[in-house]
Amino acid sequence: MLKNKLLVKLFSSGLQAIAVQVLGSVFFYFISVYLSKESFGLISWVNAVSIFLTTFLGFGLEQVVVRRIAASERSDWAASAFFTHTVAGFVITMAVLVLLSSIVKTHNDIYNVLPWFFAAQGLLLMGTPLKQSLNAKEKFTPYAVIAVISNIAKIVTVLILHQSNTLSINTVMITLISAAGFELVCLLIYTDAKTSFSFKFHMKAYGKLLKEASAPYISVIFDISLSRMDWILLGIMTSNVILADYSFAYRAYELARLPMLIIAPIILPRMARMMANKAKPGTLQQFYINSFSTVELFFAVLIPLCLNILWVPIVGLITNGKYGETNATQFLVLSVCIPLQFINLLWSISFGAKKYKSVTTITIVCAATNIVLNLLLIPKFNGLGAAIAFLTTTLLQGYLYYRLVSGQIMLMSLKPLAVFVLIGAAVYFVTEHIPVHFLIQLLIAIVLYGAICFLTKQVTRQQLLNFKHFLSR
Repeated sequence: MLKNKLLVKLFSSGLQAIAVQVLGSVFFYFISVYLSKESFGLISWVNAVSIFLTTFLGFGLEQVVVRRIAASERSDWAASAFFTHTVAGFVITMAVLVLLSSIVKTHNDIYNVLPWFFAAQGLLLMGTPLKQSLNAKEKFTPYAVIAVISNIAKIVTVLILHQSNTLSINTVMITLISAAGFELVCLLIYTDAKTSFSFKFHMKAYGKLLKEASAPYISVIFDISLSRMDWILLGIMTSNVILADYSFAYRAYELARLPMLIIAPIILPRMARMMANKAKPGTLQQFYINSFSTVELFFAVLIPLCLNILWVPIVGLITNGKYGETNATQFLVLSVCIPLQFINLLWSISFGAKKYKSVTTITIVCAATNIVLNLLLIPKFNGLGAAIAFLTTTLLQGYLYYRLVSGQIMLMSLKPLAVFVLIGAAVYFVTEHIPVHFLIQLLIAIVLYGAICFLTKQVTRQQLLNFKHFLSR
């Protein structure tokens, strides 16, 4: 029974992640190939700014709402308050951006299109409280189905627009707004018809929620700067063409994190319940968490090992040489960050233990470091400089979260991370110098990496069973 429940949760969470990440990436792949690098770079820039604005409007409430609803069945009011908050924030910000677009004029009409790309992100923001309310209760399927339909429709629309020679920045903008509006309407209909969710707004409860979110809010703001400030600065300091190369590599990096994104919505509610009444997980719980971390890291190193072997031949093929060779080094540097995504687990443990101030401090330090490094490295190395800045910051973030968790919550070992990375790097170096077809190289790399890890007992059958047990709890 537990196995079936786990499979259902992983499937529905995975379907949601596939819809958002994979199908979303397919959509952006088509516009990256069918539009010029100049146009794709512009879309990447306004989209990055829009995501930053919606994150700012969210006030850090998203994670707090998930934690509250997961820890208590009587906390649906939190999602209702968050929904009202997003509606008000969207309306005000949209009005300001429209006014700004009528006043400020630039040579490439950035301020004319920015309000409408923000509109797409703003509609998605308004759906977030409803989606997170369902996710906190581990009901992933409803939004997964909605997102699949929405993203497939976006892809089909782009193909039709390309065939009719009408694909442009404006038609991409209309497509994004329509898809986001569809998702919001579907979430509203489902929530109203199938759940006991109440949209009634309680001012006192909202104030309580804002107070709780105030500490992690700063963390969320600086956290988004880690993932999008490099795009924004590249757009300002270099050219749209350079940003197009970097944003293509970065989206591929985000897609490579898909397995961790599938598991992430399952982990946070577990951590919230595990530490609802105490600051630390028990001894047995710590044992399972460490096993989970080891297995996750094993696969987190295997992913970039495979992708870097495939990057130049496959990406060059599917983009007709537009990308691949031009951003291979950028992707290589970014992909090294994939094993460091065990930060998500450390963050979930810290957030579940309500270490809001520590999380905020870490994020501020890392975001400030990232901005400084981008300002120093982008003028000299362009997109590669942004990738190096991101990797350096991710290393710093991982170290600080490790110190927080190991010092105040539970003991965790860094040995698996170091060992898997060293094995992965050695295997990549060896296979890259074997003069055979890249698919043979890929097969050799997978077999060699797996054999070394299992024969040296860096990962064991028992750890795989513990990994499954942790997710099944």
